[in-house]
Amino acid sequence: MNVDVEMLRKFADAVAGVSESIAGIDVSTPFADSEVALPGTEFAQVCVAGVQETGAALTNLYHRLTEVSEIAQGTAGKYEVSEADFTGMLDAMDVPA
Repeated sequence: MNVDVEMLRKFADAVAGVSESIAGIDVSTPFADSEVALPGTEFAQVCVAGVQETGAALTNLYHRLTEVSEIAQGTAGKYEVSEADFTGMLDAMDVPA
């Protein structure tokens, strides 16, 4: 496929920006603040599990977006790339089942 190099670079930069935004999200404070909301219940344990799972999900999303950005940035350095090569790089990312 022929690649519009400038658009691919803009795409890579946009994805990198979203990735960095995700890295800056504070998920712990809302969960920590909520732990005391329902005294006498197991809600505090739910909050602890919630912050761990939410943090893991955002970390995975950050890594995926960073990888997509790096692939797009590397591809932007070439004027032509085969569609198979580009999709192969995306497919090679370790996607959990």
